[in-house]
Amino acid sequence: MRIALVEDDSAMAELIALWLEEAGHDCLWYQEGQEFLRQARNEDFDVLLLDWLLPNISGEDILVQLKRQPDWETPIVFVTARDSEEDMVQMLNQGADDYIVKPVHQPVLLARINAVTRRLHKPGSGEVLSVNEFQIDPESRLITRHGEPVKLTEKEFKLVTLIFQNVGRLLSRDHILSSVWGYDASLNTRTVDTHMSRIRKKLELFPEQGWRLSSIYHQGYRLEQVHASEENSPG
Repeated sequence: MRIALVEDDSAMAELIALWLEEAGHDCLWYQEGQEFLRQARNEDFDVLLLDWLLPNISGEDILVQLKRQPDWETPIVFVTARDSEEDMVQMLNQGADDYIVKPVHQPVLLARINAVTRRLHKPGSGEVLSVNEFQIDPESRLITRHGEPVKLTEKEFKLVTLIFQNVGRLLSRDHILSSVWGYDASLNTRTVDTHMSRIRKKLELFPEQGWRLSSIYHQGYRLEQVHASEENSPG
């Protein structure tokens, strides 16, 4: 998973980042809350670990701002030294998904992260989608290429599932935004372009690999299979 950590204590942040990386996760550390908020619109995370006591802006204020965003789906776990029952209840009531009191212990932290992601992604009834070398399992939220798992964020997984369910079809940016982000496409459509670029690289959706993920000017995107004769044709 791709996990954001907002923590001003560098020693604590380094320790948590090490634990997460040892468990196979990617950790992006932000020492300041404002820095995180600036980046949050352009990044996708599977979990946010949030300290309460931060310089310039508190974890509580960050929580409130994020929960006002209609497209924010990432679970938020407070990791803080504030240990009163009132503090815990207050943050949970404001939308936090979990609350861990420092000092943090590695097994507890990893278990809580797994728990909040399980609650968010309850197993569905979707069948595994197989398209050539790709297999997409909506229940385990896993995609493999030639049998090897590909690490994707939550939004990237939704986007990949959408385009592989519609191979050969033109998908408008409006439709992509509505299906994956759940909000009106009058917001920033460059979000789609950024994510398409990421999954093109992660899944190697290039003509030499048998795929073409095309941007159709002013319309949207189309994923197509490319045959050897087409790839080698002149022009």
